[in-house]
Amino acid sequence: MKTGSIIRGIGEIEHAIPEQILGHPDFPIARRVFVSEHAKVYEAGVFPAQFGADAGRVTTLAIIVCQHAGYDPADRANWPTLSRLKDTVARFGFASPRLIDSFVARLVQTGYVELRQQPDDNRVRLLCPTERLLAWDRDWMAAHYAALEVLYPDPGFGPARRRDPAFQAAHARSAVAAFDAIIAMMWSNLEIIFFLSSTSALIILLSLFEMGGSDPASRIREADLVQLAPRFAVSRSHLRNILAVAQERNFLVRSGPRNAYIHLTPHWVAAFDRFIAGSLAQSDLTYRLALRHQAEQARSAV
Repeated sequence: MKTGSIIRGIGEIEHAIPEQILGHPDFPIARRVFVSEHAKVYEAGVFPAQFGADAGRVTTLAIIVCQHAGYDPADRANWPTLSRLKDTVARFGFASPRLIDSFVARLVQTGYVELRQQPDDNRVRLLCPTERLLAWDRDWMAAHYAALEVLYPDPGFGPARRRDPAFQAAHARSAVAAFDAIIAMMWSNLEIIFFLSSTSALIILLSLFEMGGSDPASRIREADLVQLAPRFAVSRSHLRNILAVAQERNFLVRSGPRNAYIHLTPHWVAAFDRFIAGSLAQSDLTYRLALRHQAEQARSAV
């Protein structure tokens, strides 16, 4: 492993970096695993609250889990309240307070989050993920580490891949320290910000890629993608809008009679490969932080 990041209050954490991941000979295999595993957790009926996935909602879910895992009744600043959730999600820049309000309300309505009274202050309600949300979070976590395990199978990422609840809690508590690095990674990929923030746009384009959409000789038509709309909880018009924006940004071109065929450009492949590599690098960072946290807990228990 190469030296990866300096984490405030912790120091240097060694982990795989994006350049190392991109240069790995098995990166194409890891990319396919990344797409297939994330498609499973972002599908309609699987993604929480019966919404389509976007960076704002995914970030909100992750932070709910992280803040609950770090809850300390004696430290008011660490209480997992709606106000604190909004402040933290705002740092990522993908969700407005209004979106968070409606999403959290839907999470409560659909049984993914419970509002519980703070014992020391009955005016305060805490956001508590239910086992339903925690189970999805373990699947989402495992999706990241399935791709990393392709690249680094020894010793691998066993606790995350096994969906171990104790590791999940350590990972959630530790990930908070990496938020600044994660935000920097996401916003360093400015070309794809629209596709991160638009509902299901990222996974739809990744699915098109896995269908062979980057091959200029492919014969994929827009009609062939209609199946992706209900799969990822979006309308056909929304899907067409995603393709239109991709074409405007030189991520997609059309060819053939009446421009019937669509192809993803090498420019798209390079941009999204950088994003995937960055995501995997941050996952490796949070994994190392979680292992460090567990080791510290074990030492303190002796």
